[in-house]
Amino acid sequence: MHGLKTYFHYMEDPAAALKEWVQARSLAWACAGYLAAALGWVLFFNIGDGISAAAFVGKWAVVFAAELTAGFFMAAVCGMFLDFCRVKASPAELFSLVGSAGFIKGLFIVFALWNAMWPQARLGGLAAAAVLLVLGLQLGYLTRGLMRLYGVSAWKALGAWLFGFIPLCAAGLLGCIFAAWGLMLLF
Repeated sequence: MHGLKTYFHYMEDPAAALKEWVQARSLAWACAGYLAAALGWVLFFNIGDGISAAAFVGKWAVVFAAELTAGFFMAAVCGMFLDFCRVKASPAELFSLVGSAGFIKGLFIVFALWNAMWPQARLGGLAAAAVLLVLGLQLGYLTRGLMRLYGVSAWKALGAWLFGFIPLCAAGLLGCIFAAWGLMLLF
C-alpha cells in the first residue's frame, strides 16, 4: 500500500515526492528498484528460452548483484562530479535515486511479454531499440531527478551521470590493450 501512495504522490508532485524518497534513504526501496531492474533484464533476454527455475533465480541473483554494483558506482561517480561542481550531494541519496530509476527497466518485461505472445511478429529485431529507449528514459529520469533534488542545470545533471563513462571507457580501453598485449605474447 505504501508503494501505491508513493506512486500517486509522485504523480501529483514529482519534486516533493522525489525529495521525500531519497531523503528517506531507504535501502529496502532502493533494492526493490534494483530487483525490478534485474527482473526486467533477465526476462528480456531469457523469456521463452525454457530455462529452469533454479537457472532463472541464479541469473536474477547475478544480475541483481551487477545492478547493485552499477548503482554504487554511478552514485559514487555522480556524487564526485557534483562535489567538483560545488554541489552538496549525498551518495546514499544518489544510490536511492538510481534504485528508483530501476523501476523504469520494468518496460523490458513488457517488451519480453509482447515478444513471447507474438513470435511471428519477430519483435526480437527491435531489441536494440527497446534497450536504447529504456536506457534513454532512465537517463532522462535520473537527469530530471538531479535537477529537482539539487537545483542544478540540465547540462550539469546530464554531465554528472555521463561522467561515469570516463572511467568505464578507460577500463575498457585498458582491457583491450592488455588483451592485445596478451595475444601478442602468445604468438
